[in-house]
Amino acid sequence: MLSAISCIRQRASTATAQHLIASRHIFRLTTNNKQQRLSTSSAPKPEVSQDTPNTVEWKLRGGKKSGRNFIDRMRCTATGGHGGDGCVSFFRDVFVPRGPPNGGDGGSGGSVWFEVDENETSLSCVKQQLRAQPGGNGRGKTMHGSGGSDLVVKVPRGTMVRQITNTQELAQEQKEEGFLDTLDNQIRDETTRRMMEKKALFVHYPRWEDRNDLKQVRVPAEVRAHLWALRHGEPLTADLTTHGQRVLVAGGGLGGLGNPHFNSANDRQPHYALRGLSGHTRLLDLELKTIADVGLVGMPNAGKSTFLRAVSNAHPQVAPYPFTTLNPYIGTVDYSDSWQLTIADIPGLIPGAHRNIGLGHSFLRHVERSRLLVFVVDVARPAPWADYQALRTELELYRPGLTERPAVVVANKADAGPMARDNFTRWQRMISDGTPLVPVSAKYRKNILKATHTIRQVLVAADNNTH
Repeated sequence: MLSAISCIRQRASTATAQHLIASRHIFRLTTNNKQQRLSTSSAPKPEVSQDTPNTVEWKLRGGKKSGRNFIDRMRCTATGGHGGDGCVSFFRDVFVPRGPPNGGDGGSGGSVWFEVDENETSLSCVKQQLRAQPGGNGRGKTMHGSGGSDLVVKVPRGTMVRQITNTQELAQEQKEEGFLDTLDNQIRDETTRRMMEKKALFVHYPRWEDRNDLKQVRVPAEVRAHLWALRHGEPLTADLTTHGQRVLVAGGGLGGLGNPHFNSANDRQPHYALRGLSGHTRLLDLELKTIADVGLVGMPNAGKSTFLRAVSNAHPQVAPYPFTTLNPYIGTVDYSDSWQLTIADIPGLIPGAHRNIGLGHSFLRHVERSRLLVFVVDVARPAPWADYQALRTELELYRPGLTERPAVVVANKADAGPMARDNFTRWQRMISDGTPLVPVSAKYRKNILKATHTIRQVLVAADNNTH
């Protein structure tokens, strides 16, 4: 009895000792974790970039959604859907062991279309890889394959489409050594040589590929025309300027013919059918040139966006620092007699923009289609007429003859002080070419009606002289 009690006491003391050891271990782990957290929190934090939303670097890196999502030039690849293969099948019944051929035709592949949508303002709606739906394969019992659905891509008004056919441009785009040889071999071998071989053009019945005699089989004329167009087709160029305008950029492939089409007196049981053809593949260069009646041109922070907000229904961002506008804005000016015109505001230009300095060529192209140029100049600067001449020089160097279009000069910030009034009076005496000079205060909407009335008069006069 005593030995049993002593054994129980020994076990209890052992369990208590183990519990104390475990408690101490847990306490040590907790203390270490706390010390580690304290040391981590006391460690110096990494330096945060001092770029603010007011800097150009912040916006060009994508910090501003409107600047990041606007795309006015891009390259994409459009591929038509592959045609479905024809079917090799024969009618079978209880008492008809060798019936006539009844294979269905393959469906045609879908095509890729560009359609103008006036609600789109950027090429960001276009993906870099455009591929239409392929056609379905034919099946037995004369069941034809379904045709592939067309892919309709919405593009903004003013989009110019150009197919890249020069292999040097393709090599520059890929930036890989030996790309010219690879591209040439791919086009020659995969799309032309391989498809011109008759065995590659036909689907064979199982275990009949070597037994089919295709020497007397004539490839249909429409198939030969499609193969010729894949290699010798004309380069695509299109200018999409009207709402709802459509252009075919990549046609779909033809569907293959079933074996009933090759039934003849010499071959009553054709064990082959025509394979579906691939669609057109084009590498396209897309360029957006905004279409507007009036284009606003000016130095950074001259008040172009403020002027656009004052005269139209557009609401571009306005802030007291340069390069607030990173993408073009288009506004509509409504007159009392229901007459309308559109005004495009582009980012500010700086000296050397024709050499692609600053935002450069990225937005100078948006002025090319404007019928009237409105130069917005900060008249409160020491020499506003020098800014005006610098703007005209940049436009002329970018595209000769661009400054010959009708123009209006808007002297903004005319209420900024005595210097602004003196500069405007002096500038009026300096103008000798008859260009209208209108003083305004876009911020406080002063003399805005006179500016819009002058713009309309010059634009109507220019249209009358043109016609």
